[in-house]
Amino acid sequence: MKKTYHTSLLTGGIAIILAYIAAFVLQDFFGRSFLTLSFQLDTFVFMAIAFIMILQFKSFDKIIAIILVIYGAFNILYGVTGTRPVSLIINSVEFEVIFVLGLLLGHALFEISSLFLLLHTTQTKFETKFTKRFIMVSLIVSFIFLAAVSPFVTLMKLDSVLRVVFALIAIAVVYISMVLMVKDKPIVSEEPVVQNNQQSKLNELERLYQRGIISDEEYQTRLKSIESVQPKE
Repeated sequence: MKKTYHTSLLTGGIAIILAYIAAFVLQDFFGRSFLTLSFQLDTFVFMAIAFIMILQFKSFDKIIAIILVIYGAFNILYGVTGTRPVSLIINSVEFEVIFVLGLLLGHALFEISSLFLLLHTTQTKFETKFTKRFIMVSLIVSFIFLAAVSPFVTLMKLDSVLRVVFALIAIAVVYISMVLMVKDKPIVSEEPVVQNNQQSKLNELERLYQRGIISDEEYQTRLKSIESVQPKE
């Protein structure tokens, strides 16, 4: 049984690698963006996901979905307990509350999307079209929340703006790749199995006829019956 290699996921994997290299370098030199738990963790996780998307070995989509669910859980935990350093940048309690709220909503929607992706790759409870649309809308809203709160941790300096912009670009590339994973769910072709089964029936029928076990009339009837069965497309 053969799986189709998806070039769209290959493109997504390469884009993730390039985006996270840029995001890592800028945050390493100019400081973190505060949008996720750790930019080092982001780089490690999404580099691994990118390589998996490029290789596309057996059940790669399930492995990616599991990694995304775990990663999303860590970011929700960061939003709940790990945003204390943000108070050093945001001098207003009201703005800090808005930042944490937007951050949590953004990461919660990402986690929901990851769970739907995992469900789609393991048990396919919903139609692909519905799942794709749900994940797409959830990720768009998630990105809007993260982009909306990013100005609260961005200073009016070029280096600060660049680090946040490229962090958001990297997030957007991951979100697009997640949607592509829903669209490009691997399909296994079963046509060769059907054809082999049909051929074995023909061989068995020929053997029975040659041994005189069935008559000419019965042979022709069975032959027409077997040949009338077409492989499913």
